[in-house]
Amino acid sequence: MLACRSLLLTWLLTCLLLATRVRSQSWRPCTDLLPLDLLARALPNPGQAPPTQVQMVQSRGSRGLRLAGAMTTALSFPASQIFTNCDYFPAEFSLVATIKTARLRQKSNEYIFSVVDEESDSLLLGLRISENRLHFLTTPPGVSGRSRMSFNDVGLDDNRWHTLVLAVTGPYATLTVDCGLPLELKQVQSFPGALSTRGSKFFIGSRRRMRGRFSGLLRQLVLLPGSDARPRLCPTSEPGLAELSVPQVLKSTLLQPDHHGPVYPYVPERVSVEVSKEVSEEVSKEVSVEVSVEVSVEVSKEVSVEVSKEVSKEVSVEPSVEVSEELWFNAQRKELLICDGITWRTLLQNQRRLDYVEDYQDLYTSSETFDMEVFSIPSEGLFMAAANRDSRPGSGIYKWRDGSFQLYQNISTQEARAWKHFTIDDKFFLVVANSREAEPELSVIYRWNQRRRRFLRHQTLQTHSALDWEAFHIHNQSFLVVANHRQGRQSHDIQ
Repeated sequence: MLACRSLLLTWLLTCLLLATRVRSQSWRPCTDLLPLDLLARALPNPGQAPPTQVQMVQSRGSRGLRLAGAMTTALSFPASQIFTNCDYFPAEFSLVATIKTARLRQKSNEYIFSVVDEESDSLLLGLRISENRLHFLTTPPGVSGRSRMSFNDVGLDDNRWHTLVLAVTGPYATLTVDCGLPLELKQVQSFPGALSTRGSKFFIGSRRRMRGRFSGLLRQLVLLPGSDARPRLCPTSEPGLAELSVPQVLKSTLLQPDHHGPVYPYVPERVSVEVSKEVSEEVSKEVSVEVSVEVSVEVSKEVSVEVSKEVSKEVSVEPSVEVSEELWFNAQRKELLICDGITWRTLLQNQRRLDYVEDYQDLYTSSETFDMEVFSIPSEGLFMAAANRDSRPGSGIYKWRDGSFQLYQNISTQEARAWKHFTIDDKFFLVVANSREAEPELSVIYRWNQRRRRFLRHQTLQTHSALDWEAFHIHNQSFLVVANHRQGRQSHDIQ
């Protein structure tokens, strides 16, 4: 009997030690919460040969890769390269892509990228473009069929550069094109929180098949786990070319002879040059030349051409760019450039303001966060309230401890849109703007309890899809004003 008790005690101690070790391990996301350049990861490393039939094309002053002539597996890599800590795709993320494509035919669909299971060849996730539409496709685990979110009338296939940001969180997907107004869609099912990528691959510009290959130019393709990339890109002077992470080969100058990286077939623009002086060896006065990768002039006979100081160039440029002889003034960037025969080099440039703000801390909230309210309570410290969409566990109250904000209290809210802190007679209050459609629709005022050192429910107020609160004082009287959105599902006339 004594031996049995000894064994039981040993087993209990072992379980307690294991539980302590499990609790002590800190949570880690499946990948770094930094921009992941999917296009750069698919390209070969310096010193390696470029993929067959992948062309680098310069159009409207910017470069992109044309992938239509390449094999479907030319630009691909295993998902395990970026999901290093586990095999799951982020539950909240944003995608950034910069593309340029001509008008697409009806019923034609082209994949900007896809994630495909190699063994079953089934599509796990994909971003697809069609005529004036953008589609985001997922295959939830354990569910038959595929989920698709379609954004209509987005105007991406107009042969111009466009930068799109697709942010996904829960059942919501928000699309922003060229830093414009965001478009939000909501589907019945949330994006899967456990979408396994084990044994899958990323395919850039295809769905691992010849059909549906992307025929346009691709300049940027970035995955940002855990947050919306739009605040990092917008506003900008060139919204169609907003950059989060562009491969260096698409940003560098024309390739020099000592360039050691992979050399992509370069497709230049055509330049027409009129020669005003006589040339020898039976060459006419108007010579049309094509600039090659080395920017050399190819004529059927070896001739010596003397070009006068006044040379007119027929170059397709944006309205904001003025070309005069060998000088180029970019009005948007306020730069003066000169061509040295190989590339444009900057002569004068407007001084850019330094960015004195840098990332200090990442906060992992339970759902999409719409607002932050920072306030202080004497003798307690600095606090921050986050307005989260989901009701469970709700919104979080964070307290500044040891140089960072740490979760202090959870408060159940109903699609909270904003918090407001205010004081009355040395008492501290927080009011939340709840926007969920319910009967009745109520927003709540919470009061700081000094004894329990927590915010407790103080009063409920009837609101109608509340979006914000404001507190103020007039002649020692305190007031609260609420910004209601609508009453019911359709009426915006609030009684």
